[in-house]
Amino acid sequence: MKNPNRLLSLILALLLAAAMFVSCQINDNGDDTTPAETTTTAPGSADETTLPAPNDLAIVIDGKSNAYVVRAEQLDSASPTVACAVDIHKAIKDTTGTAPGIRTDWTKDGVHDPDEIEILVGLTNYEESAYVYSQINYGDYLVKIVGNKLVVAAYSESALRIAANKLINLIKSTAQTGSLTITADTVIGDNVDTKLSALPVYEGGTFSATYPCSNKGIMVLVTDTDADEYRSYLEKLEESGFVEYTTNEIVDNLFATYTNNKYTINAGYYDYESSARIIIEPLAKPVGLKSDNVYTAVTTSQITGIGLEYKKSDGSYASNGLSILIRLTDGRFVIVDGGFNRSDSASLLLKAMKEQSTGYLKPGEKITVAAWIITHAHGDHSGVLKHIGVLTSSVKVEKFLVNFIADSERTKAMQAYPSNWTSGEGGGYADTFTAASIFGADVQWVHVGQVIYIADLTMEILYTIESFGPKVCNAFNTTSLVIKMTFGEGDEKTTFMMTGDATGNALEICARMFGEYLRSDIVQVAHHGYGTWGNDTGVIMAYKYMLPETVFWPQGTHAYPNYQTKGYNVVLFSPEYISGGQNPNFKEVYVTGVQGDSIVLPIPYKVGSGIVNRK
Repeated sequence: MKNPNRLLSLILALLLAAAMFVSCQINDNGDDTTPAETTTTAPGSADETTLPAPNDLAIVIDGKSNAYVVRAEQLDSASPTVACAVDIHKAIKDTTGTAPGIRTDWTKDGVHDPDEIEILVGLTNYEESAYVYSQINYGDYLVKIVGNKLVVAAYSESALRIAANKLINLIKSTAQTGSLTITADTVIGDNVDTKLSALPVYEGGTFSATYPCSNKGIMVLVTDTDADEYRSYLEKLEESGFVEYTTNEIVDNLFATYTNNKYTINAGYYDYESSARIIIEPLAKPVGLKSDNVYTAVTTSQITGIGLEYKKSDGSYASNGLSILIRLTDGRFVIVDGGFNRSDSASLLLKAMKEQSTGYLKPGEKITVAAWIITHAHGDHSGVLKHIGVLTSSVKVEKFLVNFIADSERTKAMQAYPSNWTSGEGGGYADTFTAASIFGADVQWVHVGQVIYIADLTMEILYTIESFGPKVCNAFNTTSLVIKMTFGEGDEKTTFMMTGDATGNALEICARMFGEYLRSDIVQVAHHGYGTWGNDTGVIMAYKYMLPETVFWPQGTHAYPNYQTKGYNVVLFSPEYISGGQNPNFKEVYVTGVQGDSIVLPIPYKVGSGIVNRK
């Protein structure tokens, strides 16, 4: 834990926040009043002498409660902080036979009575909470009395749960029927996450949440911040021993990667929501710098969409699936997903790579896949990985590029949206690690703002599930990667927006975050043109910025007519092509088709130069 060296400015900020009004409520007299701001500013510094000394807290005396359990107003009922507050309340009731009061930190005038005995659970708008939080790092918890307030403090959900349980154990060992006193010298604290503790605490803004990420990472979300505070935080990272690896700026969004000998930090400032998202994970192999991208051109680039639609045993068609093969000028390939859990999907990939490398591949030389991108682990995208035996004798893979939802968040999502998630959905990510092991390939986690250079291809990561968290993921498609690909430079460059299965929520974030930067020559229709998971507006917003000349549609020919005229797809077309179209740039559409079909777009791409191969 750290010693307090900041708080006076925070207390002033809290008092100012308490005087602000954010929503209307009805007071006991029925008058319209506006509650004080309940969002809590991240801890600042304080002089301990400005706060009252700790007192013995008589929570229950002679069967009468003298205390309240308090949590932040803005939390919803499903919040872990609320659960901790409820559990502490229940422990007092069960052990003493008397229930304390329970309430939020909202007051009409924003002022709290220093004489009231209160148990403050999590980050509240009390200055006592701010003081105790100023004494801990992101991986710590601390239970401590300040004046008449017993503060239960931790940044992460797991640490707060431990702190609450420690306090509950103290209550159980101390309480008697009708009586509970917690003494002034009570201090319970520890570090429970060394990884989080390696992060310096963000100065300014509002601490919002921690969010588990895949690859054993965790994200700290700070809201109500700005670019200057974000830059100051990067300086704190350097002061803490982290070394800058790379920085990037897209529109007004700022990104940086830092490392030390144990951890990698990917930090981002999201201008549209005035937030900072700081992700720390075990030291990871870097994605590579532009200066490292040295290659010799042996061929031309092209994008191939592989048809996957097939007839099922019941006579219906499986018309989804995504398999994109990109040939680079140095002769290597990039694969996006690959298709179904069928050997045919793997065979089609191998056939295309062999045909496209005949002009330069030496006898006995293996085909090289420079990067295999798994947008998300749905069976029609990553199922092909169960059939890599078809490829191993002829193909070597250098790395897989992924970003999966954390298991704990996937479980939470299934519980919150049972009708949107199927049992075990998303579990296919394990196939990626199996495939990587068989190929001897690296698995690299990508993050928003990173740029990946492979031969003549530049890939910018525009969306991962980390941009949606800590909200509970409404559907597995919301975890899909979105990547802007640029081939070449200058007048000869071609831009291709790869959307995977990203649906409304993901694409809305892209639209709000990047705006006109989404403009692309070629756009892959998201989620095969299927549903948007309740957010048509988000898809439409993004497509109106993308405005492609060429629409690349990974869909079977039997299903395509049923989705072409959906309102969220129509905006990709011109009004002359389809009634309601809103894309003045539209020139053409390519549909990948049935199994055995393909479309090939030579790079640099010129409208009308696509090659359609039908079975």
